[in-house]
Order: sequence, then C-alpha cells, then structure tokens
Amino acid sequence: MNTTHNKMIDFDFRGFKGTTQAILELFQHLAKEEGWTSEEIQNVIAEATKNGDEDHLIETIIEHCKY
Repeated sequence: MNTTHNKMIDFDFRGFKGTTQAILELFQHLAKEEGWTSEEIQNVIAEATKNGDEDHLIETIIEHCKY
C-alpha cells in the first residue's frame, strides 16, 4: 500500500533553484522533519528517479509539496 499518496511536505517549490540532487536532499530533509517514515521517503524518491528524467523528478517532488 502506498501511504505517500496523500502526504505533503510544507514547501513552496516555486522559484527554487538547485540541482536534482539538492532537490532530493531537501525533500528528504523536510519530509523527515515532518515525520515521514524512511519507507515513505524512499517510495517518493524511487518514483522520482525511476526514469532518469529530470522533469519527472521535479513533477514527482512537486506532487508532494503543498504551496
């Protein structure tokens, strides 16, 4: 069961400038601060990176940010 479907981190991604690695690290840090489990975080990261496509990565992370 994918428990991250409706979970969001409190981050306004608009205007953020950084590498894809920085995006993933920031997401991981904020999700951890907001009480996400390691499994939930890894599920999102796995989805974001599965295609090796930067646009897909950004779209996936944005789907888990409330702004």
